[in-house]
Amino acid sequence: MKSSVLYCAFAASLLCTVNLVADDAAALCGKWSVRKVNDEGRQYTQTIEIQPDKKFVFQILGEDNQPGFIARGEFKVEQLGPFKAARFFHIKAGAAGSDPDDVDDEYESVYALNAEAWTMAANFDKDRGQKPALDVYQRLKAPETLTLVVDEIEMADTPQSATWFVCFEVKTPDGTRHRYHVAGKEFDKKQVTIPVALELPKVSAGQKCSFTLQLDDVDDDACGDAPDNRSAGEFTVSERGSQSYKPEDNWRYTIRWHLK
Repeated sequence: MKSSVLYCAFAASLLCTVNLVADDAAALCGKWSVRKVNDEGRQYTQTIEIQPDKKFVFQILGEDNQPGFIARGEFKVEQLGPFKAARFFHIKAGAAGSDPDDVDDEYESVYALNAEAWTMAANFDKDRGQKPALDVYQRLKAPETLTLVVDEIEMADTPQSATWFVCFEVKTPDGTRHRYHVAGKEFDKKQVTIPVALELPKVSAGQKCSFTLQLDDVDDDACGDAPDNRSAGEFTVSERGSQSYKPEDNWRYTIRWHLK
C-alpha cells in the first residue's frame, strides 16, 4: 500500500513537471532582449526570438542597433532535477549578411521565468572561453499592427509614349503579396496620378515593404513576366509618407501611403 502511494505521488509529480515545461515552451514564444557591455566598454544588445515551431533566432546587435551576428536553430525546454533548462541545438550561425555555418555544439542554460523577464545562466554548461554570465532578458512587446494603405502613384514621367497599362504589386514583411491592376484601365499621358487605394493588413511602422511596378502597352502583358518596363524597390512604412523613384532616365514616380 505504501509503495502504491509513493508511485502515485511520483507519477503526479512527473506529470506536473511535464506540464510546467510545456507551459514554459508556450510562454517563451516571442522576442526577448538584454543590453550588455563588452570588455572594451561598448554597449551591445542580444535578442532571442522563440518561434511557435520550436525554432529560435539569436542576434547580437551593435551600438547602431544593426545585427552583427545571427544564429538559428531548434529550441527545447527540459527539466534537470529541480531546475528548468533551455537547450539550443542544430545551430547554424555566422555574421549578418553571410551564409551561416553549421555549429557542432549545443548550448544549455538553466533559467527562471516570469511574465516579463527570462533570466538565464549563460556559459555555465561547459568551458567556452567566455565568462559565465547571468543574463536577464526582457520581453519585447510586439509592435502594433495596422492596415497600410498605398494611396496613389504619381507618374511624373513615363517611358511609355502612347497608351499604357499598369500593374503594381506589394509584398508585406510576412511575405503576403497584394496587387493593383484594373483590367482595361488605360493611361495615355505623363504627369498622371493613379488612385491605387491598395490596403495591406497587419503592417507596423518601421517595417519594410518591397514592390514591383510594371508598365506595358498591352493590358494582358502588364502583369506578365516580360513587361515593357519594370521597376522594383522598397520603402519603410511610416504613419504617413511618400518616396520617389527614378528607375530610368525617362521614368520618375512617387508612391504615397498612410497607416490606418
